[in-house]
Amino acid sequence: MPPGRGGAGEAPSSYACPVTIAPSGGNPSPAGTPPPARTAPPGWYGDPFDARYLRWWSGAAWTPYTYSVRALQPAARPKLPHKWIGRFGGWIIAAASAFIWLWLFGFNWLITAISPHPDTHEPAVLSPFLLLTGAATVATAILYTMAYRLRREDRLTASRLVIIAGVGGLAATLLAAPANSIIDVLSGGTALHPSGLALVLAGVVEEFVKIAAAVVLAWKLPVKNARIGLFVGGAVGIGFSVIENLGYLMEAFARGQLNGLGLGVFVETVIGRELTGPFLHPVFSALLGAAVFGAARAGRFRLTFGVVLAYLGVAAAHGIFDGAIWLAQVLPWPLIARGGAILLFYLMFVLASGLAWLLIARRIRRSAERRTALEESTG
Repeated sequence: MPPGRGGAGEAPSSYACPVTIAPSGGNPSPAGTPPPARTAPPGWYGDPFDARYLRWWSGAAWTPYTYSVRALQPAARPKLPHKWIGRFGGWIIAAASAFIWLWLFGFNWLITAISPHPDTHEPAVLSPFLLLTGAATVATAILYTMAYRLRREDRLTASRLVIIAGVGGLAATLLAAPANSIIDVLSGGTALHPSGLALVLAGVVEEFVKIAAAVVLAWKLPVKNARIGLFVGGAVGIGFSVIENLGYLMEAFARGQLNGLGLGVFVETVIGRELTGPFLHPVFSALLGAAVFGAARAGRFRLTFGVVLAYLGVAAAHGIFDGAIWLAQVLPWPLIARGGAILLFYLMFVLASGLAWLLIARRIRRSAERRTALEESTG
């Protein structure tokens, strides 16, 4: 018996050019209505009473057995998501930004050769475009790669991920900046020489406001699991990193213009921020997001011991990084030794945080694969 409102014979395998048999007049009942003048063999024909169905003709009369026409139509092929500039789009974005840098620097040096600065002999033009590309290049490349890896079952669109990055990063910055400033002032720090306590506690403040922004912006997401937490937390961390880096670069730009070392100070700051940016806020927020979203049940966030432990862990790692950099800058050792120590610490921290992210992401993927296999075996 075919599915539908009844059944007779075999379900039709196709519905190409069907024969429509209409009643001869009046309002006949579904059963017992004679066909037109010519006799048709038994089979499925267009229902004369409802165009949405086929009705079984017994060869002598209509029967009550029907079959949906829609069930015979081939299912539409799912539309593949648009992949923009491909799997290597992040590298393309980074390369494009590098080209912009070379382009602008080339013009700076050309102008310098024609009309050098009268006082410092530094490039006469340091384009403000470098502020944006220096702050956002790597973050944009990573955000693109994240959006490219979204799956249909994640129920999270690329546009929403970008909104979460922008709105979440801005909101977290607006909350964290005043709090950090208050702690710095109370502990005796200044704008150029922040206190060690403020830097150590920056992890406590910033990781809290970032994960709070992630939770608020993801409150209505249909899927909440550790994988989504990696995406949402990482997006908020990227937005926060871009705004914070932009502030550092603006400060370096201004200081460099004042002391005549504009290009050197700016490039040094850019290298440091671009090197650490992708492996600080985005990684910290992604790992904490994975813990928070992984603890959710039935679409509801929960405060568990694991969530608290994850928060304390990323806050401590953040504080250790900022505190170690501050300590290296205040210790009385040679400039070359200080720079080498900071660079080595950068590299070690980048490797450690990147490795932690890979291990957590792999664990989440394997857990999802085991859960899918279990559902298929029991289903």
